Amino acid sequence: MSVQTTTYDVFLSYSSTEVRTAQLVEDALVAAGLDVFNPSAVHPEVPRDEVLWKALAETAALVVIIHSERVLGSSTAVEVGAAMAWHKPIYVVHAGNGTARSPAYLERFPAYPVSRIDDVVWSIKRSLKTLSDEERELLGKVYVEFGVPADRLLQNPASLEDLARRFNSRCHTSYAGERLIQEILRLRKSARLPRLPKG
Repeated sequence: MSVQTTTYDVFLSYSSTEVRTAQLVEDALVAAGLDVFNPSAVHPEVPRDEVLWKALAETAALVVIIHSERVLGSSTAVEVGAAMAWHKPIYVVHAGNGTARSPAYLERFPAYPVSRIDDVVWSIKRSLKTLSDEERELLGKVYVEFGVPADRLLQNPASLEDLARRFNSRCHTSYAGERLIQEILRLRKSARLPRLPKG
């Protein structure tokens, strides 16, 4: 069975004990017009690990839901590590009373009680600033000149940052590589990404 790839604005990471809070967070994000990947929606017949990895790779931000009285699973640490490697914004949402300390690997990221989910939504939407049509056209040209397929850019942060430097130099902007790869993936999804020359 082939695995479909799509782009999302937010990837939700949470343990199975936080399903109710995850649904509240997802509802708030969707109500704000954001596309959300919820791992619980993965069909059982689809290769789960591959779907999760691709969804995380093609997502703009990671939202981790934690609880003061429950331990996070090891998959959360892996997802956070991957999001860090890809320079994605990471937000921590505390279920329960929201006063507990985050695990050490999450302490560097902004943390909010679930009652402040609107602040998370605002921050994510701000990070998704849309490129202009002229910037998208130039990004397509730089992508072709650079000659590295989008999937390989996702796997190689150094190449992605090199592409971002080239684009920003020509466009006089300061977009992060992660923001540009999201735009490249959106262009690919809508069949507007120029094809790389063969060879």
